[in-house]
Amino acid sequence: MPLRGWPVALVVCVSACVTAKDSVGGGDSRIDGDRGREDAVKVEGRACGPEAPGDVVLLDSRTGGPVTCLSVTISREPMSCAPGVECQSEVLFKGFTSPKGQLKLIAPVERSKLTAVADGFAPSTLGNATSVKDRVLELELTPAEGFWMKVLDAEGNYLQDVTVTFKQGAEVIAQLRSNTLANVFFTQRQPFAGQPVTVEAPGYQVLTISSPADLGEDGHTLTLQK
Repeated sequence: MPLRGWPVALVVCVSACVTAKDSVGGGDSRIDGDRGREDAVKVEGRACGPEAPGDVVLLDSRTGGPVTCLSVTISREPMSCAPGVECQSEVLFKGFTSPKGQLKLIAPVERSKLTAVADGFAPSTLGNATSVKDRVLELELTPAEGFWMKVLDAEGNYLQDVTVTFKQGAEVIAQLRSNTLANVFFTQRQPFAGQPVTVEAPGYQVLTISSPADLGEDGHTLTLQK
């Protein structure tokens, strides 16, 4: 399938996560006015944002589905901001996602890094985000706990519904199937303690990884070779 918005981060991871920064320039008051209680709807007792189409949809990287009726803050900073350097950021949204997991930013974005901060999730980013008419940007929210990987082929395409086996020596420590966003998750352990881990997937070469440093710049990208 074609390459999707993997920063990377994703997702994911989304490459993937930075700490949230405070808004600059008084954006909160403007957003609060746009997202007042009178605009909210109720879904099963939860507060939700308006059901009107948005320009960003938040996806749960564990399930691939939209994150509905979630209180979230979205900020942006320029892509030129170097990792580890605190740059000026601007809050573009503060409120609830819609019943479809969508939200509307207060301004279009061009070549910006968007960061989403919400309870239950790690700060999650979408790099090189650019608003396009009639297109909804996808921003994956990664879990606050556990360890995840995004499974890609050599061209950077998502590998969905692929069974990946992780071994330390002869011991199988996990056998996981990638979801619709090509993610796999370790909920209780990080698989890189002690000896190296070998990775096997049908139709692909065996891969050996010794630390998250072997998983791309973001520490979460598992690239399989034919």
